[in-house]
Amino acid sequence: MARWHAVVTGLLVALTMEAVIWLISGRLSLIGGLVGSAIAGYVASEEVTDGAWHGLLTALSWGIVLIPVGVLVTLTRTTGLPFPLEFVLPYTRTPGDVTTAMLLLVTLPNVLTGAAGSLVRVSHGPAAWMPEDWA
Repeated sequence: MARWHAVVTGLLVALTMEAVIWLISGRLSLIGGLVGSAIAGYVASEEVTDGAWHGLLTALSWGIVLIPVGVLVTLTRTTGLPFPLEFVLPYTRTPGDVTTAMLLLVTLPNVLTGAAGSLVRVSHGPAAWMPEDWA
C-alpha cells in the first residue's frame, strides 16, 4: 500500500531540486526526480521493497509534471533533451530502442535510489524532522 506522504515529500523535493537546477543551468534534468525518489524511499519505511516502490511512484508522479513542461521548454527555447537523455538517445536506432531507453532511464534509477533511501533509513533511523505518525 502506498504511503502518500512519502510520495508527496519526494515530489516536493524533486520540484525544489529541478527549480534550483533550472536557475543554475537553464536546463531540465532528471536529477531532481532521483533525489526525490531517494527521499520518498527514506520517508516510506525501512523495508527496501517499500522504498523501491515509493521511489517508482514518485518518479511516475514527477513524470506527469516534468514531461509536459519538458516538451514546452524544448519547443519554446529550443534546448536539448534533459540530462542524461541527451547522451543516451544518440545511440538508439529504432523507435523501440528509444522507447526502451526512455522507460528504463526514467524508472530503473528511481527504483534503485528509492531502495537506497530505505537502506539509509535502516542504518541511521528516521530523521528528526519526520512526524512520528510517518515512522
